Amino acid sequence: MKRSTVLLLVPVAVIAAVLAIANREQVVFKLDPFAANDSAVAFVMPLFLLVFLSFLLGVLVGGTTIALRRGRNARRKSVAGPAAADMLAVESNRQMAPPQS
Repeated sequence: MKRSTVLLLVPVAVIAAVLAIANREQVVFKLDPFAANDSAVAFVMPLFLLVFLSFLLGVLVGGTTIALRRGRNARRKSVAGPAAADMLAVESNRQMAPPQS
């Protein structure tokens, strides 16, 4: 690994470990915000686990979005490649032709 990576990851890991130790209280995570007291879909987990899972979900959603966008752009370039080359060839022929009087 590069030194810069280690210099960045070590403090982040230490901070994450300290936060995990400090936030071990159990919290209830409900997926139904309209249920008053009893929710059929509720999870009891430590607060640090909820926070880490939220960050992980954000990374996965962001990575998926970027991957889909890159795939779409790659498809556009592969489809537009031959057509763009033809257009450039026609445009360069127009510029090279002498003006007609």
